[in-house]
Amino acid sequence: MFQKDYWERKSLEDRRGPDHPVIRAYVAPKIEWIRKRVPLGSQSRLLDVGCGNGFFTRPFSAICDTVGVDFSRKMLERNPCPSKLLMDAGHLSFQDMAFDAVFCHALLHHVEDMDAVLREMRRVSRKYVVILEPNRANPLMALFSALVPEERKALKFSARYLKGRLEQNGLKVTAHCAYGLLVPNKAPAFLLPVLELFNFPQPWGMTHILIAER
Repeated sequence: MFQKDYWERKSLEDRRGPDHPVIRAYVAPKIEWIRKRVPLGSQSRLLDVGCGNGFFTRPFSAICDTVGVDFSRKMLERNPCPSKLLMDAGHLSFQDMAFDAVFCHALLHHVEDMDAVLREMRRVSRKYVVILEPNRANPLMALFSALVPEERKALKFSARYLKGRLEQNGLKVTAHCAYGLLVPNKAPAFLLPVLELFNFPQPWGMTHILIAER
């Protein structure tokens, strides 16, 4: 309930939506980087696990058949995409290999059992599993993770650690980078023109992107 209460809190009513310019600037280049390595088209099916209010669900829906799942009813109510379900990431109610790709953004450091979630993501994927998580090598991200109890698990999230957890759960990492200096909800909108200048892979990027195959 610790994490569920965090994602049901009243302040989330003011959370930026997928059409906010900072969110678009955060999401679009990451999807472009992923699409160069994961073939996605109108015939592809993608599952967005821990989809929240649709940061990634919405743009992915314009590319392929996308389903979003989350365990927070409040977050799902704010997700504009029609295909969304209330669901526990550790117990996905889908058949084996139901999706071409399974994706999650900033989910794993919020779950009780990361391995259970990764096993489920692998199970329902035909081939690709894509995860985005905070990069502890970025000093500001490390400070934020240390100060907010619900974010603290991200202090472990080095590239080596995340690759190891994926491999322990039967997934082979085929691509990785740390990307950009934008954070979706904390970056001031007036700084966007400056922060966009750093929207590229870099060792101290805020966000790890890992692509793995089963």
